Amino acid sequence: MTSAAIVSMLATETCGRHSVLLLSDGSAWATSVFKDITEIPSPWGVGVFRVTGESHDANLTQSSLSRTVAQARSLVTNLYCVTVVVMSDDPAFLAAFAESSFKRHLLLVQTTRLLTFTRLPLHRLHSLHHLHKTLSRTNSLIVVVSDNSTEFRASVYYTVPFSEPESQPLRVATWTVGRGLVLNYLNQLFPHKFTKFSHRPHLVATTDKFPSQNVMEVDDPTQPGGKRVIVQGVMDNMMQLIARRMNLTYSYVRAADRSWGTRLNNGSWTGMLGLLMREEVDLSLGPHAYDWRRYTWMDFSQYMSQITYKIFAARSRPEVDPWGFLLPLSPLVWAAVMMALLAVIIIMHFLPSCLPTRKQHTGRRDTNVFNCVRVLFQEDIRTTTGWWWWERVVLGVWMLMIFVLTQSYTGNLMSLLAVRHIINPYEDLRDVLDSGVGIILMEYTVNTKYLRSVKTGVFRELGDLLDTERVVYNAFSDMPASMNTLVRSGTHILFDVDSNFWNMMGVDFSRTGRCDFYLARSSYLVYHLAIMANKNSPLLPAVNQVAEGVVEFGLFDQWQRYSLPNTTSCLNTPRVITVNAVLSLSNLWGMFVLLGIGLFIGILIFLLEVACVAAKPV
Repeated sequence: MTSAAIVSMLATETCGRHSVLLLSDGSAWATSVFKDITEIPSPWGVGVFRVTGESHDANLTQSSLSRTVAQARSLVTNLYCVTVVVMSDDPAFLAAFAESSFKRHLLLVQTTRLLTFTRLPLHRLHSLHHLHKTLSRTNSLIVVVSDNSTEFRASVYYTVPFSEPESQPLRVATWTVGRGLVLNYLNQLFPHKFTKFSHRPHLVATTDKFPSQNVMEVDDPTQPGGKRVIVQGVMDNMMQLIARRMNLTYSYVRAADRSWGTRLNNGSWTGMLGLLMREEVDLSLGPHAYDWRRYTWMDFSQYMSQITYKIFAARSRPEVDPWGFLLPLSPLVWAAVMMALLAVIIIMHFLPSCLPTRKQHTGRRDTNVFNCVRVLFQEDIRTTTGWWWWERVVLGVWMLMIFVLTQSYTGNLMSLLAVRHIINPYEDLRDVLDSGVGIILMEYTVNTKYLRSVKTGVFRELGDLLDTERVVYNAFSDMPASMNTLVRSGTHILFDVDSNFWNMMGVDFSRTGRCDFYLARSSYLVYHLAIMANKNSPLLPAVNQVAEGVVEFGLFDQWQRYSLPNTTSCLNTPRVITVNAVLSLSNLWGMFVLLGIGLFIGILIFLLEVACVAAKPV
């Protein structure tokens, strides 16, 4: 009869690529049932596992089951739809199977189902906490077989997700010889029990403070440690949507070291990821960056946003360019003016030599040359009485050109004297590495792990500095303090996620009314942000639906960008600003330097001329 009940329940599977794994404790009842099963509806095959042993000692059972579950796990990973059928009347075997399968993630794949057949009474199963945990967090049912002389009955029970071990399971179906499988109130044997809960279970999540999120702790004797964690920010918005979508309640805990978390060399995990790996929380909101090293141990949800690493540094003060009087004309224009002056001088000096000798005026030829220079410096010229018309035309065109040029120069110069230049000294990591400035990094992040493993390039050079005094490690909560001290003074820069810097600059702008910091143009290490859960967590499908909706509507980026006022005020600050100020020596000292150089050259030439005159015989 039991074999007929198993076949009837397996027939409810609608997946076309369905496989079945049969596992027993080697008892006579289980062995005879498996032998009687002749027509299992399983187009992709059947696997049979039997844990043998002469003793039901818990340690021996655990050891044998561990090996068997490992073999079953290797099959499940290569199959799509699997139903695992477990048969045993031994409480130690059922508890050991539940613990082994949960640790090795045998049943946590969403398309894997579990049917546990036992002849133990239901109240005997309440004390098996590992079994309850497995049944409540996987796609599982427990079937209690009542095989007496009068009637055979198999009662199918459903364990409420994330319920307490003392809670009573719900009977969802019954199988009898005469009526077959009868569903009580569900339209399918295996309900989608992790999509939306009916009893509002309580989940525990973890996150921490960062620039677009605030975390507070208030006294509350009812909470563990006497503290209740209150979160206000983007990840709490996500958790509120998840709670509404899945009909649950939640609370927060914080990691003791206030870090996001990483895996240490001894195999342990720190921060929020440590809480998740130790199963102290159900979700680690983070947000966490996608990383293949973490994916080996835990799962990521649908990504919610994209981040890049940027350099965050203090802006320099507006500076005056003392050589600004040269800027109205480009170097090419200055060269063209000198060449034009030389051409006019050559024309004015050599064309008179083409005239007849009697019409040449040697003295005037020298005067014409100096007149061209006098026009350039906007000085008067001598009378043009007796000049040829061609001389007047050449000199007139030269005057017109110089007039237009000088008027343009004057107008541009007055504008440029009101300009202040802001120099951003660090635009990429090469500038940072070459300057010797200090670098502030966040501790225990995926980024530091990557920098220690990279082999070439600027990241290799940065990785070599991680254990030197030049690199300072901060927790996320220490970033604002570092910004106002080390970064503002110009002795350090921050290298971290760009979205964190948006909010930090917004807070500083709201407080001071100035944009004292900037983000470099170069971007590095693009990551996707997501929520993390234990490997193959049943919560992930519903969490993914929420995350996908948030991404499609652009909500996460909006929450992050506008969590604080003025977050966009300093993102595109100008490099050149205009001010209204009285001209001072700091604006014009370049001109005085040029004047001094001219005077020095003039005096030097004067001394040479005096020396030459004195050397000539009288």
